[in-house]
Amino acid sequence: MKILSPEQLYIHHNQLTIIMVIVWIVISYLGYILKNDNCKQYISYGLIAFALLQELLDYINRIFLDEAYTLSLRADLPLQFCHFGFYFSLFGIFIVSTNKRINPKAEQFLFDCAFVLGFAGALQSIINVDLTGINNMIGIFTLNWQHSIIILNVLWLIFAYNKKFTFSGIFHSFIFMNILLPPVGLINYLLDANYMFICQPPNIESSFFIGDWPIYLIWLEFIYFIYVFILYLPFKLVEIIKK
Repeated sequence: MKILSPEQLYIHHNQLTIIMVIVWIVISYLGYILKNDNCKQYISYGLIAFALLQELLDYINRIFLDEAYTLSLRADLPLQFCHFGFYFSLFGIFIVSTNKRINPKAEQFLFDCAFVLGFAGALQSIINVDLTGINNMIGIFTLNWQHSIIILNVLWLIFAYNKKFTFSGIFHSFIFMNILLPPVGLINYLLDANYMFICQPPNIESSFFIGDWPIYLIWLEFIYFIYVFILYLPFKLVEIIKK
């Protein structure tokens, strides 16, 4: 597989982002207008299959196709925040599409976390892309899809299954992410890794990462509430309008 320059990778990533934004709009519209549960179920299965195939393609590329990449425990465990959002969103779609409902509070918790990790974490990763470890065309596709699929899944849950982000979800997601920090931090220490960017900020220019370690982590805690509260406002506005 041909190795691409960073400039080429950025161009292809941005082109794919435009395509995925169109897909977000289309899937949101379909979810809004479709009333047939069977059609919704088929689309849900398609989204799950696409997401899982993307994960498989990603690891095939890392192991076999990308000659410049070396698979390692330090970088390739599914321990980034976006990984949790990715699988939470898939589990959420599986639950509602198969009607294998669980405790309503647990179901809402999964959606709230997927929503925050999608529109706070994954969206920022698309806007401020980190190309570390990305060398070829397949790598740029899977990098983009790893983030854009979370948003795609969350939008489908909102428009097809009427899921709503809640005010309490702001705090539940915050607690969940902070609970993850100690065990993942320990893994980072043992593997000399940087999962969840606990040890150092990502290789990007972003106004969200202020200062060096550990100052930027403290700032992120404050920024979280401002950013996620803004994400909550459309849901509150819709609720007020309906009343």
